[in-house]
Formats: sequence, C-alpha cells, structure tokens
Amino acid sequence: MNRTMAMCLGGAMALFAIAAAAEPPASTPVGDIGAGGPCESIGEVVGLKAGRDGFLAVREGPGTGHAQVGSLGDGRRVRLCRSEGRWVSVMFPPPGSGMRCEPDSADIRRYRGPCQSGWVHWNWIRIVAG
Repeated sequence: MNRTMAMCLGGAMALFAIAAAAEPPASTPVGDIGAGGPCESIGEVVGLKAGRDGFLAVREGPGTGHAQVGSLGDGRRVRLCRSEGRWVSVMFPPPGSGMRCEPDSADIRRYRGPCQSGWVHWNWIRIVAG
C-alpha cells in the first residue's frame, strides 16, 4: 500500500470513529447512561443558526410528523429523559419560573407536573451533566 492510500484509509477510519462516537443510544432511558434515576442527565441546546427560526422545536413525539408543543432557545438547559433513535424526550421548567422539574419516570407521556416536556432532535443537544 502506498503512502497516499494509507493516509486516505487512515482519514476515512478516523471519520468513521468520530461519526460512531457521536451517535446517540438507540432507545434507552438517558438517565441510565449517567447518574441512574429518571431524567437525571442534563442537556443544553446548542448550535442553532442565527438568521433561521432561532429556536429548537419541541414535539409531542419523536419525529417531525408530531405536532410542535413548544420551543427552546440556544443555551437552554433541559433534563434528558429517554432516547429513541435520533430523538430525545426532554423536560424543562417554564421560562423564568426558577422551578425544578422532578420526574418520577423516564416516560414523559405519564408526567403531569408543572414542567413542560416533549421531544427534540439530538443534533441540537449537548450533554452537560449525567
């Protein structure tokens, strides 16, 4: 194998490793990755592009076919509850409320507390704790 081919192969392998590492878990409670309880991991909305909508759509279910139930701005912190493919269920207090969200289950469909919840795409979430 010549040097150019070896460099190309090495670069392709590095890109594959990066892509594999960035892939979220297939379908698991996110809290099981970190501290252990339901919705224990904390994420932050990142990478929203200026000049576009300026928000991350929060949806009723994991996919763009579900109705939008809210929106989050860049830098907003959320509890990460359950991952399904490229989507993650989140829970967050109303803006400016200062309250803490206390989930009793990773299934946000059963949550009936004062916090808001829904599903967002993993592309715009960075795990910051848990």
